[in-house]
Amino acid sequence: MVVLQMNQATASQDKSWYIASRWQELDGEMRTALLRGIMVIAFYSVQLINYGMTESIQEAGRTYHRQITMAALAWLCLSLAIFVTLKGSYFPSFLKYVSTTMDLAIIGVLAYLGNGAASPLVFTLFIVIVLSALRFSLGLVWYTTFVAMSVYMLLVGASDKRWFDVVHETPVLTQAILLLSLGSCGVICGQIVRATRRMAEEYQSRLDRMNAEAKS
Repeated sequence: MVVLQMNQATASQDKSWYIASRWQELDGEMRTALLRGIMVIAFYSVQLINYGMTESIQEAGRTYHRQITMAALAWLCLSLAIFVTLKGSYFPSFLKYVSTTMDLAIIGVLAYLGNGAASPLVFTLFIVIVLSALRFSLGLVWYTTFVAMSVYMLLVGASDKRWFDVVHETPVLTQAILLLSLGSCGVICGQIVRATRRMAEEYQSRLDRMNAEAKS
């Protein structure tokens, strides 16, 4: 009897967490869409200032600026489309994976068109990992971390054609530190999601005990 009650309590907690986490995923995806738009505008403003302050701009620089402009517009359209979709109460479970994949793909392409693995845009991979924690989905956090690390290594490979040579365009120590940093960021974000669930379950357990004591 006790085991049955424990199983029922566990099933109830799992169901409650699923419902609550889905609501948080929806809210987190909307927040991410808004933050994505704000950050794209902020980073593009930095590019505009840098472009305007550069006295002599070669054709390659102008081409890259046009590419960044097109990517920024596409990114803003992506955020707007996701926000409108969510406002329409349509939130498939795969949407967060699609939007995250698009974020990482755009960052990877822009970094590749720039300085490759040495591009400052590499550091924005950390932002995408942190944003994944807003959806309160542990699977999304691990997925984002793995793909972010893969994107960085693809950039390293594109910049360094001689991986098994003594000479490296990106020092091995730099690669190791950045990969460890990306992985650590993902682990920390995952622990935040786990701690949030434990806190919610503990709070629900306390409420159940208080209600049981009140009835008795």
